[in-house]
Amino acid sequence: MTSAPLPVVSIVTPAYNSAAYIAETVESVLRQTWPAFELLIVDDGSTDDTLDVASAVAGDDARVKSFSSPHGGPAIARNIGLQHASGEFIALLDSDDVWDPRYLSEQVALLRKQPEISIVSANVVSRGGPLDGTPFWPITSGTHELQTNEPIAQEDAVSVFAVFRRTVIERIGGFDPTYTGNEDYEFWLRAMNAGFRVLQNRAVLGRYRRRPGSVSSDDVRMLNGIIAVLESAGRLQGRLEADRALISHRLRWFREELVKAEVRSSLERRDGVTASERLRALSRLRKDWRLAAGAWLAGAWPDLAVSAYGLRRTLLGWRR
Repeated sequence: MTSAPLPVVSIVTPAYNSAAYIAETVESVLRQTWPAFELLIVDDGSTDDTLDVASAVAGDDARVKSFSSPHGGPAIARNIGLQHASGEFIALLDSDDVWDPRYLSEQVALLRKQPEISIVSANVVSRGGPLDGTPFWPITSGTHELQTNEPIAQEDAVSVFAVFRRTVIERIGGFDPTYTGNEDYEFWLRAMNAGFRVLQNRAVLGRYRRRPGSVSSDDVRMLNGIIAVLESAGRLQGRLEADRALISHRLRWFREELVKAEVRSSLERRDGVTASERLRALSRLRKDWRLAAGAWLAGAWPDLAVSAYGLRRTLLGWRR
């Protein structure tokens, strides 16, 4: 068995039914130019052979360790990984994402060079879906320290491709399972509220997979999650108190987006009654007679509303 050096970085990877993807993920870790790591794979009650695939790729590399738990969501799985982590730094890696070989080396170097920074988040390229090949952040070089208002104004200002100091979890705790699918966003806001400083490493250092059936592909669920996170952030006492007006503004915007997503989902299910109800709610929010007319159309002729799917673009400005 390959001996494992004392880990400087503990990589936490929650995995649920990821047999089709996790081999590439593990391989990307094993190719890191920074060797002093441990990879903690937490199987979240998978019903496929996720762990068998991961074990086959890891072989006899003692740096790769696996754990199993009943299905509870990524936040609970991440917290189990954190309980077993022994590194000075914690790195998050989802089971269908991929790191470039220099990922850990560059992230750890930034943390060691700037002791005032506690979290370093990397730029990555989307893989699959309509954003295929597009980086999270348009600027792809240099670094930028975030102010507290920036992740509120742009929810992906901190990507899940992040490495942070152990002191963060020692002070604020782990991930809150209340926010399944948005637990990382809530964690970053809570960390910044506590005074931890966050750096964007704008170099592209990985690939973020967008796939049907993933948590992030469900618009209604994700919007409900973001709204819940921002509502919680608005109640925090600390650095985020200065951003409450912005939080309120963003909440209004996301609540409109949620209604729009609910209308789209209703039309896709051929549920004209619900689509009509949600369009009326949106017309009240926007005070827009065109939306009220769309609500009447969806209620009176749901099949026509469904077939005329262009309604969502002409009335709501939807983007697919």
